[in-house]
Amino acid sequence: MGGISEEAAREIAEEVTYRLRQLTQDSAKFMHHGKRAKLLCDDVDQALRMTGQEPLYGFQAGEHVPFRFASGGGRELHFLEDKELDLTELVSAQLPKIPVSASIRAHWLAIDGVQPAIPENPPPQSKDQLVADSVDPAAKLKSGDARDNKLGTVLGTLHKMKTVETVNVKQLASHELSVEQQLYYKEITEACVGSDEA
Repeated sequence: MGGISEEAAREIAEEVTYRLRQLTQDSAKFMHHGKRAKLLCDDVDQALRMTGQEPLYGFQAGEHVPFRFASGGGRELHFLEDKELDLTELVSAQLPKIPVSASIRAHWLAIDGVQPAIPENPPPQSKDQLVADSVDPAAKLKSGDARDNKLGTVLGTLHKMKTVETVNVKQLASHELSVEQQLYYKEITEACVGSDEA
């Protein structure tokens, strides 16, 4: 810098040294809080943000980038070595498949309590099948399909072992009212609605 007195240059140098030392110490704090032994560019950016200054924008890399050095014509140059690509290979290579775009499609699971027969819905079960499943829920596990999967093999080993306890499934019981409950119901309905005989 030309045209500055030596005293002004000394003051600027002291200020720059102080600011750089402060930035380095704050960056080291972020590094220690991140439990790292290597100072990263992000640590310096965080230290700049903490002091209210604009962070540095530019090149950042997670790992070591090998720069090559070249000199000539009185200049020194550091550069990244680019990999040479054969354009004939790129042009003749088969194009990758175009990925299927994401889409959403709605369908009715049931309309007025009736399940439409479309591929998205599971196939309807007959009434006999539903009754059999409710009476004996373990019947599906005895089928051949269940024996092929992992659960079936576990159950197969269990059937080979001796079983002491047997599980009985209760049949569905019809609920009947006692005589007292029937009389109570009759009196309440007559009081609310009136007698049928009238």
